[in-house]
Amino acid sequence: MTMSPAPASWEDVLDDELRGLLAKRPERSIEGKRPVLVAVDLYDLVYDGGPLPVVDLMEKYPASCGEFAWAALPGTIELFAAARAANIPIIHVTYDTRLETDPKKYHPTNRKRRQPDLALYKIKDELTPQQGELVIYKKRASGFFGTPLSAFLNELGADMIYLIGESTSGCLRASVIEAVSYGYPVAVVEDGCFDRYPLNHKVSLLDLHLKYATVVDLATATGAMRAASTAGKA
Repeated sequence: MTMSPAPASWEDVLDDELRGLLAKRPERSIEGKRPVLVAVDLYDLVYDGGPLPVVDLMEKYPASCGEFAWAALPGTIELFAAARAANIPIIHVTYDTRLETDPKKYHPTNRKRRQPDLALYKIKDELTPQQGELVIYKKRASGFFGTPLSAFLNELGADMIYLIGESTSGCLRASVIEAVSYGYPVAVVEDGCFDRYPLNHKVSLLDLHLKYATVVDLATATGAMRAASTAGKA
């Protein structure tokens, strides 16, 4: 399956040069015989304060992605359901809250923020890992850096990764680039990604699509999952 993303959330930030680059971008298959869904940082902290504009949450909930996190939740739930129905493994990546692993001077990003309640790093209830699903704990932006994620993907024989999570410009982006660096083809499902700022989200998706991965919508991703499941049963 070779399909362009539709709809593309970056459409309103394109200029003629970028349209030309997109037109020349080669199509890449987003199907695999053994795909894996990797979900990055879908913990309570980024939904904190509810589905409100980020600017209204910044003072009390400075790490929240507000309305953008909540808008992506239904699509993420649907994607999880499709993966489970197709027997596609889901790997959850989240923050390592152990105090003994907490660096004193170095942090995942340079953005200064209050230290949140560590309980808020629990994966959101609607997205709770089911029995048998792997959970990877990280301390840096990428889900690969300093973690056994690639070892588990190799064990699963992964030949395609569907990546979702947050933030599009931060931990998701870092995870996509390292996944491609390890040699995995990557499809980013835009309905399951979000950021604190719309411009960062759009530009990051566009850049990832041009350079590293293939950005697809929910229908394309779930269709590819069903195809992989059907092919596996043939």
